[in-house]
Amino acid sequence: MNDLFVEPAARGTGLADALIVACAERARAHGAKTLNWETALDNARAQAVYERSGATSSRWLSYGLALTD
Repeated sequence: MNDLFVEPAARGTGLADALIVACAERARAHGAKTLNWETALDNARAQAVYERSGATSSRWLSYGLALTD
């Protein structure tokens, strides 16, 4: 899953939970075994939503190297 975003005015309405459920259902329908995503280490609000969904975090950090000038 990439860029799960809920407009600030819609936060706290359960929309993020519904989006995660919809993504999981679609992934299952396509034969996926896992649904993965990332969030910033300091994004506690998003982490609470993800943990509420039953997802588990890992201890890995992701790194990216920009290859443009």
